[in-house]
Amino acid sequence: MEQQLGRRAGRASIFVLAISILKIAQQIGSIAIIARLIPPEDYGIFAMALPGVMIALALSNFGLPQAIVQRRTINHMHVSALFWLNLAFASVMMVVLAALAWPAAAYYGEPRVVPVFQVISLSLLFSAMSSQYLSILRRTLRIRAAELSTLVAELLGLAVAVIAALWGLSYWALVLQQLVTPILKTVFMAVQCRWWPSAPHNVRFRDAMGSVSFGGFVAGFAILHRLTEYSGTVVAGSFFTPAAAGLFYRARNLAGIPPLRLIIPLSGVFVPTLSRLQDTPEEFRRMFVRLISRANLALLPIAVFVAAASDPLVALLMGPDWSEAAPLLFWMSLFTLREGGTSGLQFAFIACGKSRALFGFAALRLVLVAGALAAGAQHGLLAMAVAYTLCELLITLPLMVAVAHRVTPISPRVFLAGSGLDMILAAALAAVLAWGVAPLVTGLPVLAQLVVLGAAVAGVYGVRVAISKDLRGDVRRVLESVLRRAKA
Repeated sequence: MEQQLGRRAGRASIFVLAISILKIAQQIGSIAIIARLIPPEDYGIFAMALPGVMIALALSNFGLPQAIVQRRTINHMHVSALFWLNLAFASVMMVVLAALAWPAAAYYGEPRVVPVFQVISLSLLFSAMSSQYLSILRRTLRIRAAELSTLVAELLGLAVAVIAALWGLSYWALVLQQLVTPILKTVFMAVQCRWWPSAPHNVRFRDAMGSVSFGGFVAGFAILHRLTEYSGTVVAGSFFTPAAAGLFYRARNLAGIPPLRLIIPLSGVFVPTLSRLQDTPEEFRRMFVRLISRANLALLPIAVFVAAASDPLVALLMGPDWSEAAPLLFWMSLFTLREGGTSGLQFAFIACGKSRALFGFAALRLVLVAGALAAGAQHGLLAMAVAYTLCELLITLPLMVAVAHRVTPISPRVFLAGSGLDMILAAALAAVLAWGVAPLVTGLPVLAQLVVLGAAVAGVYGVRVAISKDLRGDVRRVLESVLRRAKA
């Protein structure tokens, strides 16, 4: 069973990584275009609304899509019940988010966020529906359909944003993108699934209560995770200015592209695969190490490159108006080095049905990060970013490993085998390149700096692959698969 799952997961992972590379290119392109069309001050208006939107989004699905993937067995009526419950939660949160527009405006002292909140709240309904269809596709390991639908929807959403920005709609272009993308995802995935829920009056909602209990803690974790993720933007907006909030959010957003576009899509492979092994701890551990180590091989070189090349990247992608984001980007990129390991642990919690423990960890993490941000903000925006990153790397990561050791088959030794050693290598390499190599090439043109730093990263990770028999085998199989497809 493990070998068969491993082969299916391997094939799906290769496809997801290929699509993820396209998504990274799409998002980097969008940053380069939007940053030149919308200045930091206006971007900050949109960024101020995002924390509330993301929290409402987590509440709107109540963790029910994850329950579809995690359950050992599930039938049509159960999925239908989860669909209607999901839609009901989303409707409630849509109204709540719209009502929060005025308190948010008072908190920030910025009345322009009121209509932004109200329009974006409409996206919650479609996000809830698309997440349901996405979970159905992932449970059946129809990863290709799920990822292609997502990619096309995001490309079309970006096109809408660019056209709107060119028409002078400023931050409203970003609002339109936030609304159009989930609508398109819902349509595309519904067509791919060819699944329609039974009518609400035919559904036995009582049968879904177990999933609601599991999903409630998943939703709670997602809310706390979003609060933690966007707390820096909120603190920057309240301690400093909208421009500072825009700088912090954009640096965090750019640094987060590798985990967002590589690791999160892989959850569609990881969670169903690990869920099927939750009753066989040894196989679970081996699969965890295999999946996370391979994901890190794709994630960490990109994260290292972004950290080392933060100055030329900001200059190339965002222009001179955003130059203050460069040092923030460096520290945020170091933070993303942990994302492969922490995402893997999160998937292990969910696959084992331990959503309560995951929620408890997230609550403690929020308190720790909020304290670090508040302390750092007393010394400026950059100090706040440094405090945030160090807290996540040195405090919350070891804490998450300890909690996982108590409730899942993943021990600290297993985590180190899957992610820890690669994280240490990546952090050391990022420091050497940023503080040793990057200053030597500062006088070169921006593109030349990126080429030199990229070549250095590629060289180190080329050696990393060469000295590992397992990684060499994986790379060989990927290349053989690509060549076969090219010949076909």
